[in-house]
Order: sequence, then C-alpha cells, then structure tokens
Amino acid sequence: MADRFAPPPYALLVLRRLERAGFEAWFVGGCVRDSLLGRAPGDWDVATSARPEQVQACFQGFSTADVGARHGTILVAVEGRPVEVTTFRRDGAYSDSRHPDGVTFSPRLEEDLCRRDFTVNAMAWHPERGLRDCFGGQEDLERRVLRCVGDPARRFSEDALRVLRCLRFAAVLGFSIERDTARALWEHQGLLPGLSAERVREELTKLLCGEQAPQVLREYSGIIFTLLPELVPMCGCTQETPYHCYTVWEHTLHALGHAPQNATLRWAAFLHDSGKPGAKFFSPDGVAHFYGHAGLSEQLAQGLLARLRFPNKERERVCSLIGAHSQALPLSEKRIKKLLGKQGEEWFFQLLDLMAADNSGKQPDLCPPRLALIGEARELAQEILAEGACLTLKGLAVKGNDLLNLGYAPGPELGAALQALLDLVVAGEIPNEKGALEERALALKEETSRHGAP
Repeated sequence: MADRFAPPPYALLVLRRLERAGFEAWFVGGCVRDSLLGRAPGDWDVATSARPEQVQACFQGFSTADVGARHGTILVAVEGRPVEVTTFRRDGAYSDSRHPDGVTFSPRLEEDLCRRDFTVNAMAWHPERGLRDCFGGQEDLERRVLRCVGDPARRFSEDALRVLRCLRFAAVLGFSIERDTARALWEHQGLLPGLSAERVREELTKLLCGEQAPQVLREYSGIIFTLLPELVPMCGCTQETPYHCYTVWEHTLHALGHAPQNATLRWAAFLHDSGKPGAKFFSPDGVAHFYGHAGLSEQLAQGLLARLRFPNKERERVCSLIGAHSQALPLSEKRIKKLLGKQGEEWFFQLLDLMAADNSGKQPDLCPPRLALIGEARELAQEILAEGACLTLKGLAVKGNDLLNLGYAPGPELGAALQALLDLVVAGEIPNEKGALEERALALKEETSRHGAP
C-alpha cells in the first residue's frame, strides 16, 4: 500500500518538522483518498496534535497564515506550496448548519477523524505508521460508495454544504451513494438555501466538471432545483421537433456530458437551453419552435450566475457563449472572421465546443453531419488564423491618422469609417491594402457628405 503514496518533499517537510518538535502528525483527507485511488492529490493536508500557536512556532521563518486558528487551521507555505495544518479537534454544536459554534482541541487523531463527512475522507496516513482507517473508508473506496461517518442526518444537519459535497464527490469520483446517506440527502435539502452563494458556486462548479455529472444531476435533480428553481421548467418541457428526442432537461444533461470538463463550458452547456420553456410555441402543423431561446437563456443565466456571485468576467464569458450557441450551420468564412474578430480566438473555439456538445444531445442520426460541419468550421478558422487575416482594427492597413490626413474629423465619424473599412475587409470585398482602403475611405466620406453617416 505504501507505494500508492508519494507525498511531495514540501509536504513531507511539514510533517517531519512537526514530529521533530514532539508532536504527532498525519496526512489526512483528500490526499489519502486520492492516493488510494491512484489519483494525484491536488493538496496535501496535515492533522496534528500541535495547537495553532505551536504550529506557528514550529514554522518560524516560513510564511504562515491564520486561515482559521479559532478552528485549528494554519496555512504553511513551503517552497511556494500551501499546506493546511489543522489541530486534532472535536466540533461543538452546529446551530447555523454551516459552522461549529466552537471546537475543542484534542490530543487524539481518532476524535478528529470521527467529525469528518464521509468515510472515504476520514482516513489518515503516515509514512511509517501506515493507514489509519477507523470507519471503513478503504472498503468504501473499493466498493466505490459514498457513506457518511456515523449518522448521515447528523452529518448533514451540522453542515448543509455536505449535501452538495456528496453530490460533487459522486460526480467527480463516479461513486454511488449509500442508501441511508442518499435518504438523508433528500431529507436535508431544505437547508441548502441558507448556504452562502460563494460556497454553492464552488461546489456546483466542481460537480458540473465531474465526469459523471449528468448521471448525478439526473438522479438528484430535485436537490439541485432547490438551489436553482428557475431550471425546473426544463424538466417537463418536451421538444416536438425533428431535431430532438429528449425533454429540454434530458437534452441538457446529454450536452453537458459531451462538453469539455472545464468550468466555462460546463456552465454554458448546463444553461444553454434554460430559456427554451419560455420561448416554446407550436406552429399549426404541431411542430414546436423555440425562436429567441438563446437570448432568453442568456438572460436567465445572467441572473442565476449573478446570484451565485460569479466574477463579472466569468459570468460574461459563459453568457456570451450561451447567447451565440444557436449559430446556423454551415458557418461561412465571413461569419467565422466576424466572430473571431469580435470575440477572439479562445472564445470562438469554445463556442464550437459548446455547439458540438449541444448537437451531440439531439437526434442521434442528425448528429454526425452537424458535427462534421462544426469540424469544418474549426479547420477553416485555424486556416484563417494561420494566414494572419485581418480580423480587428489593430490589423487594418490604415489607422486613424491616415483618415485624418484624408480630411476626416476626430470623433464618431472617424470610428464609424474605420469599422466600415474593417467590415469590408473581413467580408472579402476589398483587400487589406493601404491604397485600396484610403480610396474606399474617400468614397465613404463623399457618401457621408451626401447622405449622412455610412
């Protein structure tokens, strides 16, 4: 078993330094779980018998931060890498279903492990002492099961975020949820609205990025809807069109599963059709239509993501992709150039990823030809970029000063003329050459003089 564990030198330094000072120290939590699963841990956390002030004294000369000394946690930075060091503790009552009212420091590792959420997270490991597993976490890992430590009702009532953490672990690890734990999830979903928006956002983002996110959302949709009630209409919204064979919700889950596992695209796929129920109507032949649904979905996503306190830049990226996802196929060279110029290379290829995920969740026999068209658009965009085509004002062969020399006045007229010239270049109507652009600029100025703004 020892060969599964490979703590990096900076983490081992923390453990050994505490031990040399006479304290007990163990690696705990997610790093133990992930090591046993053969996954590379993202973080290495240490639990110790040292109290917070003793931890800080052990690491004089290192960068430390009090990130929760009242609850026993000190952050120690070694070689620029953070290690959370937490004192063995017993938690007091959780009157707010979020944080313990107080903690009591303990000299015993076992007391610290028994307060943790799930058995797979309640194990400790030491390079010489081996694995300490008091609650069957290793067996649950082998069975691929999530089970609460002790009474599930107590665990979830202590901290409602554990409800979302359970779903997140199920999505990321691909584990099933043990029966009593699952029952307690449903019984405690009413506590979720009391959580902070930031904590909910973090857990939902990790859940959505999990490989098994569609299956978890399908099975526990009612719990998710407690937090995101505006998505409920998607469940019963059928799509009587030649392109679809699922409800909006089921289509969304299929699209989500085909989207790359990064936060931007998973959120965009999750919300890309959220406005469809509000846009649905039937034509006389009984076919359903959803005209304008992309704009409605973007509007709904704006409100939902703002409520979850998404940073403005992240929210705008997700929402702009949602608003643009219903591009007509095939994409013309002119359209590709316009999108590349307006939104940039990264955004454009993310849009293609979202469109591919969306089409992968439609009628199976219609999917291959539409994916082929998206692939062609991707290749064409790559060719356009490789050629160094002019896509923005920065690449235009004439600048503002050139137009000023032609008699343009500073202000809106100058900006409008430059944009008109760029549009002509992107459309392939004139070459990006200074002489040709100046000639067209003079024509535009003359036209403006006769008829007003171009």
